[in-house]
Amino acid sequence: MNTLTYARLLCCGVIAAIAASSLWAQSPAPRLAQELAATWERTAANLIDVADAMPEERYDFKPAPEVRTFREQLVHVAGTVQRFIDTANSTKGESEPPQKTMTKADVVRLLTQTFQAGQAMIGSLTDAQMVEPVKFPFGDRMVSRYGFWMGPLQDAADHYGQLVIYLRLNGIVPPATARRSQ
Repeated sequence: MNTLTYARLLCCGVIAAIAASSLWAQSPAPRLAQELAATWERTAANLIDVADAMPEERYDFKPAPEVRTFREQLVHVAGTVQRFIDTANSTKGESEPPQKTMTKADVVRLLTQTFQAGQAMIGSLTDAQMVEPVKFPFGDRMVSRYGFWMGPLQDAADHYGQLVIYLRLNGIVPPATARRSQ
């Protein structure tokens, strides 16, 4: 290549860098609470999709006698999320609802309402509030408010993995997998 070609390439590179930096400067950085709320929303959607995918007559399925049923797993997740909400509100929640009498629709409604309540709380927070220290609901320790709200997400992710196995053992392709293969 000759000198003129190198100069053109260099000029194009400089122009592209300036354009990219001005685009980045124009778009605001995402807020911590917004990012966490988006993750919260995806987690809730995944769990609700799994809850919807299992036929109601299989809600009492469990792969081994010593583990929770499908229904109990979902109600447990909702209960854990509610515990975090109650702690954030400085309130004491009620015990978990009677799981055996809950229909599939009841369980899906409980999950939906609980995750929506948590998401509303997260969405109202500022970045400054996200880094404030708060008491974690389990044990005797302080964490950032961001770390606090990661707690139920971690638990939900664990149970989501278990619930996917429950679906697979019943011959059901998990909704997230089905979407990827379309």
